[in-house]
Amino acid sequence: MEALAFYMLKSVTWISGFALVYYLFLRNERFFTLNRFFLIAGIVTALIFPLVTVRYVVELPSLGNEMTVAAVTGGLQQTGLPGANGVYFLLLCLYLTGVLFVILRHAIQIRSVVGAAKKAEIISTYPVKLVRSADCVTPYSFFSFVVVNPSITDTETKEIMNHEMVHIRQKHWVDLLLSGVVCTLQWFNPVIWIYSRFMRQNHEYLADQTALQHSSDPAVYRAALLNQIIGLPVVDLGNSFNYSLNKKRFTMMKNISTSPYRKLKLFLVLPVFAIVLYSFAEPHYRIASDQTTQAQPGENSIVATKAVKGIVVQEDGKPLEGAAVVIKGTTVGTVTDSQGRFNLADVPEEGVIVISYIGFETKAVKASFDSEMRVTMKTGTVVTEAVMIAPPPPPPPPPPTSGIIIRSQSVGPAPLVILDGVIDTDVNSIPPETISSINILKDEPAIAKYGEKGKNGVIEITTKEKVAKELAEKVASVENAGGNPDGETFTVVEEMPVFPGGQDAMKSWIAGQIVYPGEAVREKISGRVFVNFVVTASGKVKNVKAIKSVHPLLDKEAVRVIAMMPEWKPGRQLGKAVDVAYTVPVEFTLQGLKVMKVPE
Repeated sequence: MEALAFYMLKSVTWISGFALVYYLFLRNERFFTLNRFFLIAGIVTALIFPLVTVRYVVELPSLGNEMTVAAVTGGLQQTGLPGANGVYFLLLCLYLTGVLFVILRHAIQIRSVVGAAKKAEIISTYPVKLVRSADCVTPYSFFSFVVVNPSITDTETKEIMNHEMVHIRQKHWVDLLLSGVVCTLQWFNPVIWIYSRFMRQNHEYLADQTALQHSSDPAVYRAALLNQIIGLPVVDLGNSFNYSLNKKRFTMMKNISTSPYRKLKLFLVLPVFAIVLYSFAEPHYRIASDQTTQAQPGENSIVATKAVKGIVVQEDGKPLEGAAVVIKGTTVGTVTDSQGRFNLADVPEEGVIVISYIGFETKAVKASFDSEMRVTMKTGTVVTEAVMIAPPPPPPPPPPTSGIIIRSQSVGPAPLVILDGVIDTDVNSIPPETISSINILKDEPAIAKYGEKGKNGVIEITTKEKVAKELAEKVASVENAGGNPDGETFTVVEEMPVFPGGQDAMKSWIAGQIVYPGEAVREKISGRVFVNFVVTASGKVKNVKAIKSVHPLLDKEAVRVIAMMPEWKPGRQLGKAVDVAYTVPVEFTLQGLKVMKVPE
């Protein structure tokens, strides 16, 4: 939609420039043929020149070794406004409605004229088809036939035919057809309708000029013209005999000699070209280098350079706007436009083009001069430092008893025992190795939570089976939750997500939560599991999955712990919190606990 709107803006500007020059300097001149070509040139220019873009070089000062074209021009990148797509869609619908209305109007006019011609009498005494139709109010020519009213006398008909045959021989309908195309595309622009009137008026001057030369009596010709003064044009794509019938038309029939130098007024359109081309020119950014290279004696200081053009797209084929395109080893470069295209001049014959963009892997490709380059950018991957997990030391020998014995130092009622949230009386039968935690409540806290039943104290026991079940449910809910369906998940952003306390805190937290699976220890299974997840715009961890597997036992434990992570500080792009993909390597080792960086 933006590309169409920009094309229309440039097209309207071109046609307005030609119309202004014609109105101010050419409409009263008598070199009608030159005026015709001028007006046709304006129509063709309005259709073609909006597709032409002139580029100029802007040299920016070098601010250091790390300065790139992307950094300098980064401020040019803009994000769409909320609801903009809906507004664009409504404007597009309105524009297309106007186009269809103009097309339908032309179709109805042509159909009525052709229908009337088929039913009317066709006279073949002239080189073109003469149609006498009672539906014709005023004489007009339409492509290869002339339509007149039966009431017109033979003398008037002869003069009218002299006039209308000029339109047909000089193919004025071609001009009107081109004008009709632009009127259809720019129906909202009042200038194009005025411009179309200029063309039709100039056609009548041309026809009058030639018809008077072939008329036996110019007075009869003018009288025939006056007799049609009350008629109205029938069709926009036809030439009406009485079009623009006013004092000026009779004045333009006079044979007045003028200086040939007046034709130089046509060149007044050149400033229009300069102004419009410069107004819509696009900058080509080039960072000036502070270093100067001096050619050594005997060395060839001339390096052959060429221009390169191409398009940068994402993996899904969508154009990538704002990507930095730089000649390797230099600070000369540009950025891609809204269509992902770029033009880069002064590229050495053996030059290498480096393309970079935030969130994508930087790519270097050899310059191609024979055809348009197409570069596909891949999204980058953020991998943090690996967390090394060692199995716990062997547990101490279990006590000789097979249960838990609760002893009271005083005689009195026994405390209330809660096992996995349920009151239990046979606590001594619980195997100690199945217990995850024991919590003891006394006095007011016990009574507040359990009422009168807790007045003698409460012993809360949670088994490992209960903890494992809760964790499994949490992992399943996280895996099924998914990321933000309406937003885009980034891989690299301006402000990356941060775990509470930073990287070291994250590694310590993971190491403290992971339990090396006993079966994996017995089977001597070890290795590095890469766990990928999404830190959402709200800081929650979702879409946890092992993207590089070692063994189901280790994969499951790594995914379980990552899914339990507390909320992060979310990543931000252009000042807005966004979803960011993240990868953490968790390495299970049987040789002790240590932390190491992932090699790049």
